[in-house]
Amino acid sequence: MSVAWQGVFPAVTTQFHPDQGLDVPATLAHLDRLIDAGLHGLIMLGTVGENCSLEYAEKLEILRATVDHVGGRVPVLSGVAEYTTRLACRFANDAEKIGVDGLMVLPALVYKSDPRETIAHFRTVARSTGLDVMVYNNPVSYQVDVTPEMFGDLGDEPKLVAIKESSENVRRITDLKNVCGDRYVLFCGVDDLVLESILLGAT
Repeated sequence: MSVAWQGVFPAVTTQFHPDQGLDVPATLAHLDRLIDAGLHGLIMLGTVGENCSLEYAEKLEILRATVDHVGGRVPVLSGVAEYTTRLACRFANDAEKIGVDGLMVLPALVYKSDPRETIAHFRTVARSTGLDVMVYNNPVSYQVDVTPEMFGDLGDEPKLVAIKESSENVRRITDLKNVCGDRYVLFCGVDDLVLESILLGAT
Protein backbone atom coordinates (compact mmCIF):
# COMPACT_ATOMS: atom_id res chain seq x y z
CA MET A 1 0.00 0.00 0.00
CA SER A 2 1.32 3.44 -0.89
CA VAL A 3 1.05 6.07 1.84
CA ALA A 4 -1.18 9.09 1.25
CA TRP A 5 0.70 11.50 3.48
CA GLN A 6 -2.27 13.40 4.87
CA GLY A 7 -4.69 13.24 7.74
CA VAL A 8 -4.26 11.78 11.23
CA PHE A 9 -1.45 9.30 11.95
CA PRO A 10 -1.34 8.61 15.71
CA ALA A 11 1.63 7.00 17.39
CA VAL A 12 -0.20 3.97 18.74
CA THR A 13 0.58 2.69 22.23
CA THR A 14 1.45 -0.99 22.55
CA GLN A 15 -0.59 -2.81 25.20
CA PHE A 16 1.00 -4.95 27.91
CA HIS A 17 0.10 -7.62 30.45
CA PRO A 18 0.72 -6.92 34.16
CA ASP A 19 3.98 -8.90 33.93
CA GLN A 20 5.16 -6.45 31.20
CA GLY A 21 4.79 -9.03 28.45
CA LEU A 22 3.25 -7.95 25.16
CA ASP A 23 -0.54 -8.07 25.00
CA VAL A 24 -0.92 -8.52 21.26
CA PRO A 25 -4.71 -9.14 21.23
CA ALA A 26 -5.34 -5.95 23.22
CA THR A 27 -3.03 -4.01 20.90
CA LEU A 28 -4.92 -5.26 17.85
CA ALA A 29 -8.28 -4.43 19.44
CA HIS A 30 -6.96 -0.93 20.07
CA LEU A 31 -6.03 -0.63 16.40
CA ASP A 32 -9.57 -1.58 15.38
CA ARG A 33 -11.03 1.13 17.59
CA LEU A 34 -8.73 3.74 16.07
CA ILE A 35 -9.43 2.64 12.50
CA ASP A 36 -13.17 2.61 13.18
CA ALA A 37 -12.83 6.18 14.49
CA GLY A 38 -11.63 7.27 11.07
CA LEU A 39 -7.89 7.88 11.28
CA HIS A 40 -5.81 7.83 8.12
CA GLY A 41 -2.75 5.80 9.15
CA LEU A 42 -1.01 4.11 12.08
CA ILE A 43 2.46 4.66 13.48
CA MET A 44 3.52 1.62 15.47
CA LEU A 45 6.45 1.66 17.87
CA GLY A 46 6.51 5.36 18.39
CA THR A 47 8.83 6.91 20.90
CA VAL A 48 6.53 6.94 23.90
CA GLY A 49 9.12 4.89 25.74
CA GLU A 50 8.52 1.55 24.04
CA ASN A 51 10.62 1.67 20.87
CA CYS A 52 13.86 1.88 22.79
CA SER A 53 12.68 -0.35 25.66
CA LEU A 54 11.12 -3.32 23.87
CA GLU A 55 13.32 -6.20 22.87
CA TYR A 56 14.22 -6.20 19.17
CA ALA A 57 12.23 -9.40 18.60
CA GLU A 58 9.23 -7.93 20.43
CA LYS A 59 9.19 -4.94 18.09
CA LEU A 60 9.17 -7.20 15.05
CA GLU A 61 6.40 -9.31 16.64
CA ILE A 62 4.21 -6.23 17.04
CA LEU A 63 4.83 -5.17 13.45
CA ARG A 64 4.04 -8.63 12.05
CA ALA A 65 0.81 -8.85 14.01
CA THR A 66 -0.20 -5.32 13.03
CA VAL A 67 0.44 -5.70 9.31
CA ASP A 68 -1.43 -9.00 9.23
CA HIS A 69 -4.38 -7.68 11.27
CA VAL A 70 -4.79 -4.32 9.55
CA GLY A 71 -4.75 -6.02 6.16
CA GLY A 72 -4.35 -2.85 4.13
CA ARG A 73 -7.26 -0.96 5.67
CA VAL A 74 -4.92 1.97 6.39
CA PRO A 75 -1.17 2.49 5.92
CA VAL A 76 1.05 1.14 8.71
CA LEU A 77 4.26 3.00 9.56
CA SER A 78 6.94 1.89 11.97
CA GLY A 79 8.96 4.15 14.19
CA VAL A 80 12.74 3.80 13.82
CA ALA A 81 14.38 4.93 17.05
CA GLU A 82 17.72 3.23 17.54
CA TYR A 83 21.02 4.07 19.22
CA THR A 84 23.14 3.92 16.06
CA THR A 85 22.67 4.58 12.36
CA ARG A 86 23.71 1.03 11.56
CA LEU A 87 21.03 -0.43 13.84
CA ALA A 88 18.45 2.02 12.45
CA CYS A 89 19.21 0.74 8.94
CA ARG A 90 18.92 -2.86 10.10
CA PHE A 91 15.56 -2.21 11.75
CA ALA A 92 14.27 -0.24 8.75
CA ASN A 93 15.09 -3.20 6.51
CA ASP A 94 13.49 -5.72 8.85
CA ALA A 95 10.34 -3.58 9.06
CA GLU A 96 10.23 -3.34 5.28
CA LYS A 97 10.48 -7.13 4.94
CA ILE A 98 7.54 -7.52 7.33
CA GLY A 99 5.44 -5.34 5.06
CA VAL A 100 5.03 -1.94 6.71
CA ASP A 101 4.15 0.85 4.32
CA GLY A 102 6.51 3.56 5.56
CA LEU A 103 8.84 4.65 8.34
CA MET A 104 9.02 7.43 10.92
CA VAL A 105 12.73 7.93 11.61
CA LEU A 106 14.36 9.72 14.54
CA PRO A 107 17.95 10.81 15.00
CA ALA A 108 20.13 8.22 16.68
CA LEU A 109 19.20 8.26 20.36
CA VAL A 110 21.24 9.13 23.46
CA TYR A 111 24.18 10.72 21.64
CA LYS A 112 23.50 14.35 20.75
CA SER A 113 24.60 14.57 17.13
CA ASP A 114 25.73 17.79 15.47
CA PRO A 115 24.05 18.95 12.22
CA ARG A 116 26.55 17.16 9.96
CA GLU A 117 26.11 13.88 11.82
CA THR A 118 22.32 14.28 11.93
CA ILE A 119 22.10 14.84 8.17
CA ALA A 120 24.38 11.84 7.56
CA HIS A 121 22.13 9.68 9.76
CA PHE A 122 18.96 10.50 7.85
CA ARG A 123 20.66 10.17 4.46
CA THR A 124 22.04 6.76 5.36
CA VAL A 125 18.75 5.39 6.72
CA ALA A 126 16.79 6.76 3.75
CA ARG A 127 19.20 5.12 1.30
CA SER A 128 18.99 1.77 3.10
CA THR A 129 15.28 1.23 2.44
CA GLY A 130 12.77 1.24 -0.37
CA LEU A 131 10.15 2.80 1.91
CA ASP A 132 9.19 6.45 2.14
CA VAL A 133 10.24 8.17 5.35
CA MET A 134 8.73 10.70 7.72
CA VAL A 135 11.40 12.50 9.76
CA TYR A 136 10.36 13.02 13.37
CA ASN A 137 11.83 16.25 14.71
CA ASN A 138 11.37 16.45 18.48
CA PRO A 139 14.30 18.37 19.97
CA VAL A 140 12.37 18.94 23.20
CA SER A 141 12.61 15.24 24.01
CA TYR A 142 15.66 14.09 22.06
CA GLN A 143 17.95 17.15 22.11
CA VAL A 144 18.62 17.13 18.35
CA ASP A 145 16.93 19.79 16.25
CA VAL A 146 16.57 19.17 12.52
CA THR A 147 16.35 22.77 11.38
CA PRO A 148 14.69 24.07 8.21
CA GLU A 149 18.15 24.62 6.72
CA MET A 150 19.05 21.00 7.40
CA PHE A 151 15.84 19.85 5.74
CA GLY A 152 16.85 22.02 2.81
CA ASP A 153 20.12 20.09 2.58
CA LEU A 154 18.21 16.80 2.77
CA GLY A 155 15.83 17.80 0.00
CA ASP A 156 17.74 15.76 -2.58
CA GLU A 157 16.87 12.48 -0.79
CA PRO A 158 13.71 11.25 -2.54
CA LYS A 159 12.74 8.82 0.22
CA LEU A 160 12.41 11.65 2.76
CA VAL A 161 8.88 12.79 2.04
CA ALA A 162 7.32 14.05 5.28
CA ILE A 163 8.16 15.81 8.54
CA LYS A 164 6.52 15.36 11.93
CA GLU A 165 7.36 18.69 13.53
CA SER A 166 7.32 18.79 17.34
CA SER A 167 9.89 21.45 18.18
CA GLU A 168 7.35 23.66 20.03
CA ASN A 169 8.71 26.57 18.00
CA VAL A 170 5.60 28.42 16.86
CA ARG A 171 7.41 29.79 13.79
CA ARG A 172 8.82 26.46 12.66
CA ILE A 173 6.13 25.48 10.16
CA THR A 174 6.39 28.93 8.54
CA ASP A 175 10.18 28.66 8.47
CA LEU A 176 10.00 25.20 6.89
CA LYS A 177 7.69 26.50 4.18
CA ASN A 178 9.96 29.50 3.56
CA VAL A 179 13.10 27.37 3.24
CA CYS A 180 11.73 24.17 1.67
CA GLY A 181 8.55 25.31 -0.07
CA ASP A 182 6.33 22.31 -0.80
CA ARG A 183 9.20 19.79 -0.80
CA TYR A 184 7.88 17.96 2.29
CA VAL A 185 4.46 17.06 3.63
CA LEU A 186 4.24 18.68 7.07
CA PHE A 187 2.60 17.07 10.09
CA CYS A 188 2.25 18.74 13.48
CA GLY A 189 2.98 16.51 16.45
CA VAL A 190 0.17 16.17 19.00
CA ASP A 191 0.31 14.16 22.21
CA ASP A 192 -0.92 10.74 21.12
CA LEU A 193 -3.03 10.12 24.21
CA VAL A 194 -4.85 13.42 23.71
CA LEU A 195 -5.34 12.62 20.03
CA GLU A 196 -6.63 9.14 20.74
CA SER A 197 -9.05 10.55 23.31
CA ILE A 198 -10.39 12.96 20.71
CA LEU A 199 -10.75 10.22 18.09
CA LEU A 200 -12.45 7.82 20.47
CA GLY A 201 -14.81 10.45 21.83
CA ALA A 202 -13.50 10.28 25.39
CA THR A 203 -14.47 13.04 27.79
